[in-house]
Amino acid sequence: MSKSSGWNKSLSLVLYVLSFFLLWEWLRPVEQLTDTSFVFYFVLFAGLSLGLHFLGVNWKLSGIVKILFIFIVLQRLYFDVSFLEVSTWLPAFAVSIWESLILTVQQDWNAVSNVYRSLLFFVLLWLTAYLLHYWIAVRKQLFLFYVFTVFYVALLDTFSPYDGQYSIIRIILIGFVLMGLLTLQRLLDQERLSQSSHQIQKWIIPLVIMVAFSSVAAYAAPKAEPIWPDPVPFIQSFSDGSGSGSGVNRLGYGVDDSSLGGSFIGDDTKVFDVVTEDSQYWRIEMKDVYTGKGWENSASITGEGPGFGLEEEVPFRLSRINEESEEVTAALDISLEYNHLVYPYHPVRLESGDADEFIYDLANEKITSFSGEEETGLESYEWTYKEPQYSLTALRETTDLGDLEGTGEMDQYLQLPDELPERVSELAEEITADHDNWYDKANAVESYFSQNAFTYDQSDIPVPGEGEDYVDQFLFETQRGYCDNFSTSMVVLLRSVDIPARWVKGYTGGEVVGQTDDGLNEYEVTNNNAHSWVEVYFPSLGWVPFEPTIGFTNNVSVDYDLTTDTEENDQEETPVPEEEENEETPAPIQDEEVTDEETADENGSPAASFWQRVQTALSENIGIVIVSGAANLLLGILLYRMRFRWLPRLLILYYTVKKDDETFTKAYMSLLKQLHRFGLKRNEDQTLRAYAKEVDRFFNTKEMSHLTSQYERILYRKEGQQEKWQDMRELWENLIKRTTG
Repeated sequence: MSKSSGWNKSLSLVLYVLSFFLLWEWLRPVEQLTDTSFVFYFVLFAGLSLGLHFLGVNWKLSGIVKILFIFIVLQRLYFDVSFLEVSTWLPAFAVSIWESLILTVQQDWNAVSNVYRSLLFFVLLWLTAYLLHYWIAVRKQLFLFYVFTVFYVALLDTFSPYDGQYSIIRIILIGFVLMGLLTLQRLLDQERLSQSSHQIQKWIIPLVIMVAFSSVAAYAAPKAEPIWPDPVPFIQSFSDGSGSGSGVNRLGYGVDDSSLGGSFIGDDTKVFDVVTEDSQYWRIEMKDVYTGKGWENSASITGEGPGFGLEEEVPFRLSRINEESEEVTAALDISLEYNHLVYPYHPVRLESGDADEFIYDLANEKITSFSGEEETGLESYEWTYKEPQYSLTALRETTDLGDLEGTGEMDQYLQLPDELPERVSELAEEITADHDNWYDKANAVESYFSQNAFTYDQSDIPVPGEGEDYVDQFLFETQRGYCDNFSTSMVVLLRSVDIPARWVKGYTGGEVVGQTDDGLNEYEVTNNNAHSWVEVYFPSLGWVPFEPTIGFTNNVSVDYDLTTDTEENDQEETPVPEEEENEETPAPIQDEEVTDEETADENGSPAASFWQRVQTALSENIGIVIVSGAANLLLGILLYRMRFRWLPRLLILYYTVKKDDETFTKAYMSLLKQLHRFGLKRNEDQTLRAYAKEVDRFFNTKEMSHLTSQYERILYRKEGQQEKWQDMRELWENLIKRTTG
């Protein structure tokens, strides 16, 4: 074989190999997005088909090999007998194919057999492999197939859960090299040039350098923001956006919650911007009837509620608040116009908005805007409201419905389906058994998920089947889900112990994107902030929000009924304790005493005998020692890299068990160190109070300021720590958990 022929064969082999990898990109999403299993066999068949074309095998022999491969695979996958027992499986195979052909003619696609589906897929791969061979060997052009591959992966990445980021990178690299080599081969054929190694190198080396340089430059270069908005939310805006039921949905507010479950993918479409002082939850509606599959509204309350206009007092209250508390404003600029309003807890009045009247619906507590008699969406409006704050004493004094007991007024918020499994109620009793008031019981249920093996996730979330309960499935089987799973489960658990609760929908506070000249924060709220949470009824206070979803914290402020006279400390800088945190560590375990008779060697030296045995053991097990050392080293590196995950939980466990007169101050110093490890470093000249405000701004809470205020009281006034630690431990744990992100 001549050198030119050898180069031609090598170049052809490279083309076929690259084409195989390009075809493989079509098969990668199949297993993830469909019920198709054993994709390995289809990849192997694609490689076999292209290999036979490259070797130039006669089409008759090639066809026999492919048919034999298909029959072997189908028999192995769908028939539990040996391949040689042809008389057993072949008639069943023929009957299955014939029946499926009839169903195909009748267009009953769902009823065809899996054997038939697999056979059709093999035939499709057969034809695709032949087309690739034709484009490579005859036309020497593959641009059309390359473009279709890019569109295929891009569409799946946009409209399905498949992540095509790395697939696109592979396609670009493979496609550019492939089309460059095909261009070279086409030029050599057209000009009838000999394919010498020197000529091919002059073409291939610049091609590889260009592709490599372009890829690295594209990866390293700064990325511009998208010129056009995401088309998916635009398309979805023409639908009702229910987002419920099975399948994969995009995050966002929806109206139909009758069938919860299924996976979600993110959607960063902006819903509104809001300028206000602090982050908070934005309420839309509540639902009170749990069906076992989802939520509906009670039929006992129908009709529109009271109406109100601009600058009029809002004619409803979710709970009782301190009327003397300061009023704040929130100006909203709406991007996705709905005919309902989002509103803060404790709204006082609506200051502006392009509508004539606003109606408060008693059935779901949704506020709808009207122009004349037509529902209308608003482009902007401004709320005046008071921040929610509740008395800890009043919360913990609640043990029953009081005057409402026996009136039936709260029955709709205690409703549970008759088919609810008993183990749900048993779990609720177990969680709340150690508490004697509603607030502590609600806190116990709220904390149950984060203290056990529950995981927040939006992908691969099952939908309960017929006869399955949504809450029961989450609590005892999957223990994986998103806000709907956690919030619904908390409501059901509370109702199981006769505590009125309901399910609420709206948006979380959003992300800070700027600050106004007068010091107000600007938050951007997107569809990713759509959320559900829980409200619990306390007769003396009204409806109080709770947040059971792992990784979320609402803006509820609890007044711990402590005096906060700190005027004497306002003018002086809080000193930072110089001593290092003195955490107790367990004493090392001492080795058992070794007697002289056990370790003495021939010369009567116990130490010498001990080290001889150690050396002997090492020499005999050197391989195990090396592997164990490497494994321990890797484990140590892994634990160090993941210290942000396990160290906070270790601190929580340590200070849960530890109880002494200095627990609060030690826990506070541990929190400072953990925040430093997390990246929130405190300047040397920064007071603790200023640092606490910086931490609260970062996490959008007021928890660090509460802790710091109590720490200063202990430091200056020498007050007892045990009682304050009991009240402050929840805030401390919340901040510690935030540092795991």
